[in-house]
Amino acid sequence: MILIAGIPTESPVARAIEAAEDNGIAHAVFDQRNHAECDLTLTLDPFAGWRGTLSGPGLDVDLASLSGIYVRLMDDRFLPGVEAADPFAPPSSVALFHKRLHDWLDIAPGRIASRPRAMLSNMSKPYQANFIQRAGFRTPETLITNNPDEALAFVAHCEAEGDAVIYKSISGTRSIVQAFTDADRARLGRIRWCPVQFQRQVRGQDIRVHVIGDQCFATQIHSEATDYRYAQRQSGEAAELSITNLPDSVNRACVSLSGLLELPFTGIDLRVTPDGDYYCFEANPCPAYSYYESHTGAPIARALVRWLAGIGS
Repeated sequence: MILIAGIPTESPVARAIEAAEDNGIAHAVFDQRNHAECDLTLTLDPFAGWRGTLSGPGLDVDLASLSGIYVRLMDDRFLPGVEAADPFAPPSSVALFHKRLHDWLDIAPGRIASRPRAMLSNMSKPYQANFIQRAGFRTPETLITNNPDEALAFVAHCEAEGDAVIYKSISGTRSIVQAFTDADRARLGRIRWCPVQFQRQVRGQDIRVHVIGDQCFATQIHSEATDYRYAQRQSGEAAELSITNLPDSVNRACVSLSGLLELPFTGIDLRVTPDGDYYCFEANPCPAYSYYESHTGAPIARALVRWLAGIGS
């Protein structure tokens, strides 16, 4: 049996549930919206290891029966009905339940996509970049600074060589990738309170690779936008997505990066240059794969639930 944990109406979770049903894979669903009515009990057996149950509305799971778990949980602070916590107050029952759940997911046996501790690597893009380079990928020339003069010098350096500069956040908080323009020069002083990542823009074709175990599903994206996720806003036209095949060496590098990050289910953002060089921008530890699957028909959800069930690599 596999466990699917998250908000069942959210597209990635809904597709995983549907794929489990379509493939006859026994599964249980932890609906995070029912957290207040759920209970997680754990005991450590000196011979059998961790044992316990996860129970709640329509849910009574023997944890020892699970072969794998798909983890797509909301930050519990932002769940519907949860009030903002006083930072000086004792932890709420909501926080304590989710801490126990996360602690268990970090040590649970079986196939976990993915463990909360491993997902933390995405909280620092510079930290993650070290793993990207170790996996064999190129990374764009980068400057992280809160000094406007340093930023302007980097922009001038890149422009002198005929390249534009983009900027984005350093953390895992989603930001819209933007091209640096003259309008940004006037407000550059704001970075003194928030260091920003500036990068030489890489020319080429965007590719998103979803890694599941040692399988790779590659999608190429055609868009004139700087950030294709916001193509309609930035370019006035929606991005076009299609399935593509990558060289074996690039697939191996993607699987290697996934392994280095301990993220068996990863969304890896690449760009291939006209000369055939592959650059990697980041690895998403909890990818919203449904966007790519719905546009291309790639069987990502099917591969995910089969991997969790121990069917396939």
